[in-house]
Amino acid sequence: MLLETTLLISVASGTVPTVFWGQEWARRRTMELEYNIRIAQSLGHAATLRDHETGAHNFRVTYLASLFGESCGLNKKEIRSLMKGAFLHDVGKIGIPDKILLKQAALDQDEWAVMREHPVMGEKLLADMPWFQDAIPVVLHHHERYDGSGYPAGLTGEAIPVMARIFAVIDVFDALLAARSYKTAFALPQTLGILEKESGSHFDPEIIERFMQLAPNLAEQVVERTEPELKVLLEERRREIFGV
Repeated sequence: MLLETTLLISVASGTVPTVFWGQEWARRRTMELEYNIRIAQSLGHAATLRDHETGAHNFRVTYLASLFGESCGLNKKEIRSLMKGAFLHDVGKIGIPDKILLKQAALDQDEWAVMREHPVMGEKLLADMPWFQDAIPVVLHHHERYDGSGYPAGLTGEAIPVMARIFAVIDVFDALLAARSYKTAFALPQTLGILEKESGSHFDPEIIERFMQLAPNLAEQVVERTEPELKVLLEERRREIFGV
């Protein structure tokens, strides 16, 4: 802030060319953006490495969400918000005890109640970070269900933020297609059958209808890629959307 004030005074007094001030301002804005992106990456990795033992899940869902969000008509600013929310969607799991988060057996009622707090914990973690405010709708509401049976707020239909409705489809899509320690990877037809069955209950019917048209192409782009390949793919998409 001090540098910006000094530059403004210098420009006003004519001691620094306006073009220099413009270049310096742009440089500092780029540095700030890069800094915030690194924070997002660190927070996202901290969460996903606890739960999935790999960063590949975050790379896939963030990349796919950006493509699908664009196909749903989101503008570039909205896609940036969606990408931030996608990468940080499970950041609240940092606050979930290992005995619950890493439990291999089914959670009991009390444990499940704790697990369901992770979206609210995520919101609290991001609440004091101005650059992350537009990510909160995805972080807080990606487990809402279209029929109101989700959590944490039990929102229904279009009361659920559209970015959360879009991301919910991507998150479940990736979870079904991916192999985990407790499950094998589902085939694409089986995955799409589950998603279609949940249209109108878990998912927004209009969003699911559009997703079905794009799903084979989206799956083809990420399913066989290694984690390093996914990271490169996401970095290319990030530069396209964020400009750095």
